[in-house]
Amino acid sequence: MNVLSLTNEFEEESFGGAGTAVSGILHLFNRLGVGQTVIVPRSDLTLPRWELRGLQLKVLGLPRNSQYFGNLGMIKAETVLHEFPELNQRWDLIHCHAINFTSLAYTLSGGVIPILYSVYSFLRKELGDRAEAELQAQFNIQEDLLLRCRRIHVISQSERNYLLDRFPRYLSKTEVVSLGISRPPQCWEPKTANEFLYVGRLLNYKGIEDLILAINLVRQSGRQVRLNIIGKAADSSYESRLRSLVNSRKLGASVKFLGWLPSSEVWRSMGQAAGLVVPSRREAFGLVALEGMAIGVPVIASGAGGLAELVTDACGLTFEPGNIKQLANTLRKAIDHPAILRSLAIRGHEKAASLEWERLAPRYLMLLNFAK
Repeated sequence: MNVLSLTNEFEEESFGGAGTAVSGILHLFNRLGVGQTVIVPRSDLTLPRWELRGLQLKVLGLPRNSQYFGNLGMIKAETVLHEFPELNQRWDLIHCHAINFTSLAYTLSGGVIPILYSVYSFLRKELGDRAEAELQAQFNIQEDLLLRCRRIHVISQSERNYLLDRFPRYLSKTEVVSLGISRPPQCWEPKTANEFLYVGRLLNYKGIEDLILAINLVRQSGRQVRLNIIGKAADSSYESRLRSLVNSRKLGASVKFLGWLPSSEVWRSMGQAAGLVVPSRREAFGLVALEGMAIGVPVIASGAGGLAELVTDACGLTFEPGNIKQLANTLRKAIDHPAILRSLAIRGHEKAASLEWERLAPRYLMLLNFAK
């Protein structure tokens, strides 16, 4: 099989869960013998560059600049095809991971070559149906791709339910296949029983303000508690808002912002935390929770979207999204009952093992075959 994969994030050019997910999927296909050509924007390049990343994995990195990408970050298909005519071939499948490649996908497909669209989040659902023209344009681009692709890959039943509610006619071409995990280099060895961790982008819907307020309630109950926050905000004003909230509650000694860290340091921090907290109000899947479970750290997660399918009461501590008092009670339970936490961590680790990429291989091969 000869597949063209179009992605906004891959390996070193990754900014969050989607980049990690795409990298895992494409490397799985490579191990399974699927021939792939990957096109990805690269912030570190000034000229395009071809690389071989595996026996059958070729990567074309394009400078992330106005020569190749235009309004809304959309690829300039004519420019790319003029410069790289070898892309104009009869692919078995075009695998689209990001909406900014739609013009290239449609041009190469010509309505004949099938397009598989892997959806890591529905933008209208994730960002809210806001009225800004730029956002509405992105929503419409994504929804046009949902219409025109041969197959839709969603990563949780929660995302399938969104399709059922909004676009029920697409269900017949939709497959739910979970994201996977590679075995991490770290194992859980907590330093203290009261130092918790948040890892992820600093975005409003990620529930970080809820977590800070819950930490304040835990502290008011007389318990010692600390929170480390790893990640950065695309909008510096939002991080300033979070820092102001910490200062207004006099939590400077309890809550630390560590910023962006290399993956090796993130893994180490996960391995040393008493628990990984995922307080999202909306979540398509919750890959960071799966990463924590793979290490063996106890996971404390909201029941938002796909998180509710991944982290259940059988393998983690859960609370209602946006319920600050319930989150505080859950953190108190984690501090007061370490034996319960350890037991849940063991079961979470077992669940993560069942979602290692190699175990998901048959599902992903079936996905490719269905899309052809």
